Amino acid sequence: MKIRHALWLLLSLMPAILGCAGDEGPAGPKGPAGPAGSANVIYSEWFSPASWTLGLSFGVHQREYAMTAPLLTEDIIGQGVVLVYVKFVGYAPAICQLPVTIFSVGQTYCFYFQAEPGNIKAIYYYQSSPTTDPVSIDAANQVRYVLIPGGVLAASAQRAGSTSIRLTGSLQSMPYSEVCRLFNIPE
Repeated sequence: MKIRHALWLLLSLMPAILGCAGDEGPAGPKGPAGPAGSANVIYSEWFSPASWTLGLSFGVHQREYAMTAPLLTEDIIGQGVVLVYVKFVGYAPAICQLPVTIFSVGQTYCFYFQAEPGNIKAIYYYQSSPTTDPVSIDAANQVRYVLIPGGVLAASAQRAGSTSIRLTGSLQSMPYSEVCRLFNIPE
């Protein structure tokens, strides 16, 4: 009798056990695309160059400071924005975006930068005498970079009712404090 009850119990559970596995049904309709994702704005600490390397480019004597920027990619260079700033001691305005021309006693300095994946060089030379070796600027002056990926740039432009191209132009003439405020960068 016990065997009969056990057999009935087993037979009654078989459809439930076997019914759990079946053929997979057709795929459902594709859902709407989500918003494009992107990395956040990337910024460095302030670098204090102890010295600037002397170089020569197309006959122009210049000083360079190379910064490693491991998150700088070809995509950011092509689709986003690279901003470089110099914080000058004893000069107003104290923080200038590159490129910038600085007039000092007897000389005009031109500062600019070059960016490639993984590296940024801050560079300066004497505009008034490009074949003269420029003296190294004081080590108390500092350099910093800000990298804005294309997705962040596009989203910021859209929120402002603008385009990426217009926002890029605005960023290149915007005071440092405004860029920091816009992208929540600690000053």
